[in-house]
Amino acid sequence: MVPRWIPILGGRPVNGRLAVAAASLGALTATVLWWVLFFGGLLTAPSPDPGISAGEVLFVAAYAPLLLWGPLLAAVTWSYHQRHRACTGSC
Repeated sequence: MVPRWIPILGGRPVNGRLAVAAASLGALTATVLWWVLFFGGLLTAPSPDPGISAGEVLFVAAYAPLLLWGPLLAAVTWSYHQRHRACTGSC
């Protein structure tokens, strides 16, 4: 159910297929986006000095968890799909 405080849609049931499709598309987009940005831009950018600075290490450590955003969203989407799919036997 959509929370009642949301205008127009409040109190209506959520279409499970639409929710799974939107979350799957979001998971795929987040995975591709963060992996391309992280490995395509961050790690291949030319550095003015050949060494690795403490700032670069901190930057990578801070942004590396974003690589898990897409796969974790896919995992919770799959879990939602498994819990809310139509019953095919005795429930």
